[in-house]
Amino acid sequence: MSFTAAADAGLIGHNRGFGAALEFARKAARHACPLLIVGETGTGKDEVARLVHALSPRADGPFVSLNCAALPDTLIESELFGYERGAFTGAGRSYPGRFMAADHGTLFLDELGDLPLASQAKLLRAIEHGEITPLGSTRARKVDLRIVAATHQPLERMVREQRFRQDLFYRLNVARVHLPPLRNRRDDILELAAHFMAPLRQTQEGARVGWFDASALNRLLTHVWPGNVRELRNVIEAIFIDPPDGPITERCLPAYLTHAQGWEDDGGEDAGEPGIDERQRILDSLCATHWNKSAAARQLRWSRVTLYRKMAKHEITRGTVAE
Repeated sequence: MSFTAAADAGLIGHNRGFGAALEFARKAARHACPLLIVGETGTGKDEVARLVHALSPRADGPFVSLNCAALPDTLIESELFGYERGAFTGAGRSYPGRFMAADHGTLFLDELGDLPLASQAKLLRAIEHGEITPLGSTRARKVDLRIVAATHQPLERMVREQRFRQDLFYRLNVARVHLPPLRNRRDDILELAAHFMAPLRQTQEGARVGWFDASALNRLLTHVWPGNVRELRNVIEAIFIDPPDGPITERCLPAYLTHAQGWEDDGGEDAGEPGIDERQRILDSLCATHWNKSAAARQLRWSRVTLYRKMAKHEITRGTVAE
């Protein structure tokens, strides 16, 4: 079964885990409850939020977003709830804020985990009561909107550490979508690469670019992609800065992808006893360290990036046993 999403949403892939996440997001879009999207940076949380809005009964209303990590603490509340003219020095006019701007639509709160605790309390009140009070005003204003929030941070742990309000967490964690990292959906890498290459091939120079040769393909498929889909898109764009006339080789890839800039530890990838199968050495180290990857990487004299790449190469997961 194909799980490919609409290309204009930037959600490309046939991976079963990714497809299941999108299918749940589509179902959740029909309901009015808050939606929490979790996943590493670059996994496509913004695109999923926009897809949910487009498929919701509020699709004709506005889609308004706020990156909670992009503003200093002192400006968060005025951005969320707005302010009246003269509410503070420099407030020469009234500002409606994101809640009012998203009325009858969707408010997307990105990087929710970075929201200050004081602002979390006021956000909870606004969600619970469906009303806001702009700074400098004494009159509450009703708003009708849907909250979609996203974060790459472990909110459950932040709740335990009292860095995130438990009541707000449970209020937002009604419907939850988890987007898998790109290293867990390697079957989508080439389809995503082709998707990102398509518009770049519209230029005269780009039209001469071929597909990846075997060595370049190996780099793409074994890289751990810490920046996920966003990193892959950036890699493709970098290739077309000085596009090859023919196949894409390793030389065309950014230097860090071919380990030319010291991504490995000083011990190198091949440190260890000669003659021992690499896959078995990895399994032995993981078992000896009770699957503590940091400890296993140190034992193997590799970086954690190398260990993750090698685990992916040999298809090693926690339940893997030696043959």
